[in-house]
Amino acid sequence: MKRMKPLLWTAWALVPVALLAFHFGPGQAMYREDRAAKLVARAEELQRDALRLQGIAYDAHLAAINARVAAFGKDDDALRKAAVDAGTREDAAYADASAAWRTTADALSEAQTQVDEIGGPVRDEIRLAKARALVRTGDVAAGANELEDLLLDASDRNEGATPLARAAREELATAYYYGARLMRLAGKPAADWREVAARARQNFRFLAEDAKSRGAASTEVANHEKNSELVLDLEQSSLDELYAKPRPKDSPTGKANGLGPPKRPGRGPNKDGPPAKGAGMNGEIGNGW
Repeated sequence: MKRMKPLLWTAWALVPVALLAFHFGPGQAMYREDRAAKLVARAEELQRDALRLQGIAYDAHLAAINARVAAFGKDDDALRKAAVDAGTREDAAYADASAAWRTTADALSEAQTQVDEIGGPVRDEIRLAKARALVRTGDVAAGANELEDLLLDASDRNEGATPLARAAREELATAYYYGARLMRLAGKPAADWREVAARARQNFRFLAEDAKSRGAASTEVANHEKNSELVLDLEQSSLDELYAKPRPKDSPTGKANGLGPPKRPGRGPNKDGPPAKGAGMNGEIGNGW
């Protein structure tokens, strides 16, 4: 029995070590996944609120356009004041929506941190949702950079043709369209906004061609082709015509500062350089076109 005592003591002494190993190994991974799941659930709630506020901002945008049209060319102080007041309400509404999207992006960023070491499709889904939220805060450049990185990482893993990669490419094309539109309205040099618009159009066209090659439904192909045409319309419309058109419903406001060439050169799904004719998105960009 005397010989057994040291052995039993050693066995009991190993119990805390095993618990620590579980905590910093599988236990820690389980904790991070659970924490990430809670943060994502919270982000979903925040996103619903952001979408609600985005809808309110869009209604205020339409009302402001109508007020400006009513006041245009008329020597009427009441109409001019109504237009100014409508514009103020529009700005405030978009500021509320932008703040809500920022809170959503922050929650998703924290969730991403929890699963960064785990990797896998869940991490990329969180990155995609975060990038989408960033674009809608008005920080189009940050969202586009995140999407470019996501697509490059997927390409490095030979996953450039997955549904998630196609969704990320669609969000990227949308971000570039929003950015080009905002840049043009802000008076940025034509060469700058046209370069961003060209990237949007190329991505949508790439998606349309990819959908055809996959035998996707004709509605999916038509949506991508329509989106490419809408970008072309942006390039060809006069500035007066653009001012008269409502912005897309999900578009942010701002000047799209910092939206220049991609942080890293993009590559097609076969790692063969930039797509020859474009890149992508799922379905319509949204109402308000």
